[in-house]
Amino acid sequence: MPLQNLGINSPAIKPPTVVFTGATLVSAPSRQQLAAYYCPDVVPVPFGGATLLCQGLFGGRPSPDSMAIAFDARLKIGNPNEIPLPLATMLAAVTVYPGATNQQTGATCFQLCPSGPGTCGPPDPNACQASSRDVRSLSDFANAAVGLLAANGLAAAAGQPPSFTAPTIAASSELEIVARFSLSPAQILRVMRQLAEQSVDELKQGRAPSFAIPYQLEGTIWFDAGSFGRIAIPWGPASGTWVI
Repeated sequence: MPLQNLGINSPAIKPPTVVFTGATLVSAPSRQQLAAYYCPDVVPVPFGGATLLCQGLFGGRPSPDSMAIAFDARLKIGNPNEIPLPLATMLAAVTVYPGATNQQTGATCFQLCPSGPGTCGPPDPNACQASSRDVRSLSDFANAAVGLLAANGLAAAAGQPPSFTAPTIAASSELEIVARFSLSPAQILRVMRQLAEQSVDELKQGRAPSFAIPYQLEGTIWFDAGSFGRIAIPWGPASGTWVI
């Protein structure tokens, strides 16, 4: 990507690389919980008997708040420069069931701070906006569902708890980061209902069906290059399927 598209005027700064390496679920409701949640709504029983029938088959109906879904997105970042580059801002967007009638997109933009939240200064009104057409901006997801996707922070190494402290990519080195996101339980459960409606026969027989969630992930990372300005590097899109 040409440096001028990144807002960089000096050939001394080379664009870093960002490669998406995968996404895994870290928390999700069980199949039994999903069956208990959907069964009373989709299994037809005369005279309002679905609640009692489903409770006997799968247990009491759980609340949406107890059925959170969270995932980790792994990104490998390379810094070819002779100076370190701290991460500054991250944009991420997820589309669940892409191309289907129940497709839904969520996007989130979050700022990373040198010493955690509160150390960034005032919020940047232009955060997650880029002038290049090759770079995805928050404005590209203006029709995204509000609140579907939330950022829980990132870690500079696997196994570390996520935070909003900005990691720094050392000069001439690579670093794998793990960014954690969560999906609004109320919204994702509404999107997944179509799968439950297709599994009525299984639910009637007391079998908890599996639930597949196809997804597409994409976004942009902004780096702080000091006096050279900020560098925007897109990542994705990449597709996969989570199975519960």
